Amino acid sequence: MALPLQQSQACWFIFQNDSLLLLMKNNALLNDMESASIAPYFLRQFKLGCFDHVDYYCAELGSETPISDTLHALPLRQALSLFINDGYGLAVKAWSIINWDKNHQFCSRCGCVTVHQAKVFERRCMSCKLSFFPRISPSIIVLIKRDDHILMARSSHFPQGVYGLIAGFVDVGESIEDAVHREVKEEVGLQIKNLLYWGSQPWPFPDSLMLAFTADYASGDIIMDPNEIEDAGWYKHDNLPGLPSTAISIAMKLIDEFINEIMPSHPARLD
Repeated sequence: MALPLQQSQACWFIFQNDSLLLLMKNNALLNDMESASIAPYFLRQFKLGCFDHVDYYCAELGSETPISDTLHALPLRQALSLFINDGYGLAVKAWSIINWDKNHQFCSRCGCVTVHQAKVFERRCMSCKLSFFPRISPSIIVLIKRDDHILMARSSHFPQGVYGLIAGFVDVGESIEDAVHREVKEEVGLQIKNLLYWGSQPWPFPDSLMLAFTADYASGDIIMDPNEIEDAGWYKHDNLPGLPSTAISIAMKLIDEFINEIMPSHPARLD
């Protein structure tokens, strides 16, 4: 299902308690008229930009503010699965802007109040002049192939039955490529080769830009870091232990492409 983006009026990404408010009847974003009754209770609001001749905004609604029975609140991860193409990026941007503003009300250097600067996503300390911008954390994810098997792993904090690929944040002073090799070595004790960039995806959990790679197994036995990995192993395409928690993730797209290479008739997942 694809969430309709273009409407005749401005569209609003309105968040309440980490969920996105949508129209109950069709899971659409609210327009100006539909959001008018709750607009006085917005804690913060921003214009995201104009796309396809429609203005898009984001806002946060107070946690205790009641909503109409014509609306429902979907958790962000579930709501993102309704978007395609530009809509997905707009939803991630909306969520990121709201959290940036909420988390930088005070200066982390001197503790004074910060003030939003007009027409840009910047909060500036009025005392020491330090600026704060929306945060983006570069992160890597890699699908490792060994013949017709891939490495899949799960962490103890994953929901039951969920498995994914090796992933992690890029360290300060580290190249993207070095981060891939380090994460693989740290989490499962393996050496990899033939590292190839595959694609990227903004991922708001918490504020990542996922940089995806494929690689081939080079050497080593799986030695799991118990602080990071609960289970890991090599799995054939038709005997996977589980899947990522959502089909829209870049992890699922990597896995789907791997399966498609082996089984061309395998149906691609839709965003």
